[in-house]
Amino acid sequence: MGKAIRDAYGEALVKYGATNQNIVVLDADLSGSTKSALFGAKYPDRFFNVGIAEANMTAMAAGFA
Repeated sequence: MGKAIRDAYGEALVKYGATNQNIVVLDADLSGSTKSALFGAKYPDRFFNVGIAEANMTAMAAGFA
């Protein structure tokens, strides 16, 4: 059986984070479920957990853009 999508997602974030310093991850308290915690562990300066505040996360994404 293949790899779970969430595992592949977390690993891909880490892989692409190594190739592009402009990649950041915004998280809404789901880093364990989405495996984005892997990125946060490797690149803590580019990982932002906003808690359960999706509207604020959207505003942050607009600011980063």
